[in-house]
Amino acid sequence: MSVIEGIYHNPDTGTDERRALACDANGRLLIASSRAVSFPVGSVANNTQTLTAPLDLGDGHPYTILIARKNGLASPKEALQIQTSIDGSLWLPAPGLLFAMEARFVSSKGMASFNVRGHPVGRYARILYQNGDVAQTDLVLELAALAGA
Repeated sequence: MSVIEGIYHNPDTGTDERRALACDANGRLLIASSRAVSFPVGSVANNTQTLTAPLDLGDGHPYTILIARKNGLASPKEALQIQTSIDGSLWLPAPGLLFAMEARFVSSKGMASFNVRGHPVGRYARILYQNGDVAQTDLVLELAALAGA
């Protein structure tokens, strides 16, 4: 399998998009090499954990990087982590970029949104969000898988 840059005709929008493309040894397009899912979680009590539903990346997927994003109220002691699994049963933190495996609230003001990046290990991925001291009213978590990044 090769990952190259090329033009992908998006059938949903009818436009041509510049993307990294996953191809087999003969140059045939395997799949569009990005995928994003939004999880509108809504309300989350303070000091509780939330797990998203698992995202099945597919057997032999071309993805090389995962990005998780959080958008909600800034909350001291909150944390965001990507977890991956080879079988959908045993979940472990995804190896992070520059050894950072989770994002945390770091300043006195905090941030309403932040992200963490990691490498996929196995077929499945999900987000673990640990809320801090502030109850969330409209939390949204997003998980994106990218190839060739």
